[in-house]
Amino acid sequence: MDLAKIEQLVDLVTRSSIAELDLTQDGTRIRILKRASADAPAVPAHHANRVTVEAAATLDHQERAAPEATADIVVPAPMHGIFYRAAAPDEPPLVEVGARIEAGQKICIVEAMKTFIDIAAEAPGVVLAVLAENGEEIAAGQALFRIGPAGSS
Repeated sequence: MDLAKIEQLVDLVTRSSIAELDLTQDGTRIRILKRASADAPAVPAHHANRVTVEAAATLDHQERAAPEATADIVVPAPMHGIFYRAAAPDEPPLVEVGARIEAGQKICIVEAMKTFIDIAAEAPGVVLAVLAENGEEIAAGQALFRIGPAGSS
């Protein structure tokens, strides 16, 4: 799935009344969730659109059966944009190296086309490394985090 198509899907969800879009194509799964939460940080009016994107490559049956359940997880950027570790400039990072995280927990934000996109962890684990710098321009597919399995320390 190419970046332009993902950007179009995010834009579609942002502008519509769609709350969730889940799409699998060519072994790649894209899940876009629109959330309106009371605890979301305040953002300028032109940045008011917030969506959550969860992207993961779907493994074929043989890879799922492989005994590598303890392998580290690399969290890739779902699209080109600006990487932010915190919800606002004056707030602490959402996660730090060594932090235990839960599946679905927000771990960073990517700004793309004046839209802030919450990136959530897909599985529980421990943050082993942050692979991008705050405020840095990132490319689609670029590694952002390395997460160890939930049992690692």
